[in-house]
Amino acid sequence: MKISSQIKQRITLGILILAALALSTNWILRTPAGCQSKVFAVGASVCHQIPSHSFLNTDLQFPLCARCTGLYLGSAIGIAYFFTQGKKNLFPKKSILFLLLLLFLLWAGDGVNSFIIALLNKNLIYETTNFTRLVTGFGMGLAMATVLMTLFNMTTWKEGVAQPFLDHWQQIAGYALAASLTGYLLINSSAFFFKVFAYISIGAVLFIISMLYSIFWIILMRKENSFSSWRSLGVFLIAGFSTAMLQVTLLYWLRASLLQ
Repeated sequence: MKISSQIKQRITLGILILAALALSTNWILRTPAGCQSKVFAVGASVCHQIPSHSFLNTDLQFPLCARCTGLYLGSAIGIAYFFTQGKKNLFPKKSILFLLLLLFLLWAGDGVNSFIIALLNKNLIYETTNFTRLVTGFGMGLAMATVLMTLFNMTTWKEGVAQPFLDHWQQIAGYALAASLTGYLLINSSAFFFKVFAYISIGAVLFIISMLYSIFWIILMRKENSFSSWRSLGVFLIAGFSTAMLQVTLLYWLRASLLQ
């Protein structure tokens, strides 16, 4: 007796849900107790978390360095906005693409400058600070959110909208304002809001990795442009999250073993 494609899909979905639950449970049980420790464990999979390169609130350290903080909080701002823009699937016009490339180069350049300063123990071009790390990170956050969401919509939807997410300079000005306000609140916030921003940034880490793996599985299974709703995409979203949790777990264990 042949099994229908719908039943196969439900079986696959059930297996993926169980895998996601098993990986998540295993990760929760094997990482240090406490919400803050769990947040740090996720951050450790993508960031060096050097205290001198991270923001502090009294004795509380942010789970990501200043550069990654800007990157992932900026990505969260961009992704939240792009979700209001439907199924747009075109890259921006050349002038905006040039700006995104410039933001990437500033982000990478600040990182290289910081590395050279640490290596030579003296300023080479300028003094890299947590403020420059945060600002260039926010710039990269816009670039990452734009590329990620465009690729996702380009790969996923059967009937996408042939328009770019970023099409007006007013949108970029709005992002700059939101990023500036977020950065100000982060640096000057109470311990409570400091933790809230930490949870948002770590949520962005998991979301971005999950989305990238979802795109990977869609391409691997040759299902590009065959989805009409988020519900029909469920199998691949769960597959992406499961793979993301596997990566986070493996990287956390690798880092923990190297530091022992």
